[in-house]
Amino acid sequence: MTTKKNLYDHLFNIDFRKYSEVLTRQKNFVLVFCLSAVLASLAFTYLFSEKYQAGITIYYRPLESSLMRMKDTSAFGAPAPAPPFKVIVQTLRDIIRSEAILRPVVESLRLDGKPEITYSSWYERWYHSVKDFVTEYSMKLWMILKYGRIIEGNPVSEAVAKLRKNMYIHATKDSYVYVITVKDNFPKRAADIIDSVGLGLVKWLSEQDQNPAEQRLNRLRVQLIEKENKISLFRDEKENLLKRNDVVSISEETSRGVKSLYDIEQSYIKLNAQMEEKQKKISGLDLEIKKKSYGYPNPDDLRRMESEKLFDEIELEGLTAKLESLRASLDNLKSRLRQMLPIQKKVEELNMKINAESREYIYLKDLYLESLAQATTTDSEVKIMHLAEIPTEPVQPIKIYHIGLTAILSLFFSTGLVYVLAFFNIRLFFSSDGVKGRGDS
Repeated sequence: MTTKKNLYDHLFNIDFRKYSEVLTRQKNFVLVFCLSAVLASLAFTYLFSEKYQAGITIYYRPLESSLMRMKDTSAFGAPAPAPPFKVIVQTLRDIIRSEAILRPVVESLRLDGKPEITYSSWYERWYHSVKDFVTEYSMKLWMILKYGRIIEGNPVSEAVAKLRKNMYIHATKDSYVYVITVKDNFPKRAADIIDSVGLGLVKWLSEQDQNPAEQRLNRLRVQLIEKENKISLFRDEKENLLKRNDVVSISEETSRGVKSLYDIEQSYIKLNAQMEEKQKKISGLDLEIKKKSYGYPNPDDLRRMESEKLFDEIELEGLTAKLESLRASLDNLKSRLRQMLPIQKKVEELNMKINAESREYIYLKDLYLESLAQATTTDSEVKIMHLAEIPTEPVQPIKIYHIGLTAILSLFFSTGLVYVLAFFNIRLFFSSDGVKGRGDS
């Protein structure tokens, strides 16, 4: 408690007039220090090149696409989630700072070389010449201190790296509207740069949608040609097989052969029954003739029976010949049907292959039409709402900001420096009584 009380007494018994007197006596030092710092800051703002900022507004719009087949986007074996706004902004930021966008801009606008500048007076030309000279040799000096030698870099790569540092993208939360800005030493060139970057971004995104579709389209075109060749090959093989075996349609030929076989077999059975009937009739007539030959037969009856027997034998011979013909036809038809079985099996196999290839061909054709629609579209996910306007005012350096910040910092620093030098009685910039002058010893 005693220690805290002594501390409170010491704090409340400080004589602030003594400390203010020290600062009052050295007010000229503080004023000169602050004024020199402000003037130096102002001079530095003239040494640094002015930069102008130009920007364009783009609208990111998700594209609608018609899909003929169900599709799913996956990454590392799992469904890929829909990208949030933060991912979209970061992706656009990385794209506009990439080599694919910036290098064509640097090459088309020739940012790797020195632009032709016209000056209104000789002292302005002299000022810029001196500033460029100092900047160039300062960079060479820094390179010597850093690497021990001067390294000649690629002007295009250096211009791309410099442009990358001056590219920015701004977005409001939960909005598809973004602002892309760039800073450059020349106002018109700044507007040209950001316009070229915006057009390059739209073109690049369109190519990212179209190039995979075109590559897929080329692959599908090759696959469709292969499928067409296979289908044509199978059909030619089927047609040659049918021609070699003198068959127009295997199904019709088989069904017609089976029907003919059935009809011939029925005719054969009926004819065979007629032959048996004739044979029995002839046998019966033989017995009748033999019986009536004994005794006193009637000659007319014998002649009638012999004539009837003769006609029946003639009919039997005709039936026998007809039956032999039917048997030969039946054997030929059965042999033909037996030959048709492997042909039918082969034709069915070829039909199955043709149907399978045709289904794959239809599927590939649908994918081909979908890829064709994607490859021929000219829409992009990013649309430029307006081109950049040529800025009229530089965005840096803002002299009032530099002067104000320098004035505040120099005031704090000079005030602290006065008390430090006075406390240690350092007579570097002014005379001071130090601790003795305060009477605290």
